[in-house]
Amino acid sequence: MKHFFYVAFLFFSTYCSAQKYVLIDKNMILPVTYTNAVTAQDNFKGYLPVTKENIADFVAEVEKIAQLLSDPKAKKLETTQFKIGSTAFHIIKVSLNAEERMDIVLTTNHETGKSTMHLCDAKRSNTDNAFFISTWLKYLRGYIN
Repeated sequence: MKHFFYVAFLFFSTYCSAQKYVLIDKNMILPVTYTNAVTAQDNFKGYLPVTKENIADFVAEVEKIAQLLSDPKAKKLETTQFKIGSTAFHIIKVSLNAEERMDIVLTTNHETGKSTMHLCDAKRSNTDNAFFISTWLKYLRGYIN
């Protein structure tokens, strides 16, 4: 009888669906969670959903942006748009007298709608934006790795 439960558990566990999204808190307060579907409540709580299979590429791209902002001599990205999984990066280059800045908005499309996050604000200095992104990455890596 005991062996029957082990076999039944193994059989049913192979047919369970995997988690589809990683829910990342924009304000770094709530823990990162995994879910099959994004709800309106997740949006209300301030989560940014990222597809689980693309989380490594997402983190790598955000790291590149943080490094670019940290280096004052680096030429900033031009106005562009690209996607990693279901998350789109909208980048606008803003040239000021003091420095070139970037405005970056992340948008994820999912079953129940769309979630957005302002990752980098051109109103703030590159140093301030780099600090926020680096802190956000530390929060993210603490839950993912």
